[in-house]
Amino acid sequence: MHKLFLLADFMEQDFRLNAVKHAKTVYPKEACGLVVDGLYFPCQNIALDPTADFAINPADYARAMFTGTIEAVVHSHPEGTPVSKQDRKACTQTKIPWYVYSVPDDQWLTIEPC
Repeated sequence: MHKLFLLADFMEQDFRLNAVKHAKTVYPKEACGLVVDGLYFPCQNIALDPTADFAINPADYARAMFTGTIEAVVHSHPEGTPVSKQDRKACTQTKIPWYVYSVPDDQWLTIEPC
């Protein structure tokens, strides 16, 4: 059991490290992706204003679904804004956790569906 716990910790850290790399690569735009079977699955942000919002490309979402189980939504806040009302509402609609990476603070925020 102890080995499984360590593996789970490694996988969680792995998705966060890869999500941070993605966020820094697309900065000043918002990065977006999914956690699929514990790993980060980067997606294209097709929002009209990707510096202020995100929308996951439906083709990326479909590919992620065929890859494995979608466990969470991930996106970045390039300017470090707090979790928005829209984030909370969308999280509740998806019924899975959302992880938000604040780029300037190098901080993770978690939203759980209500």
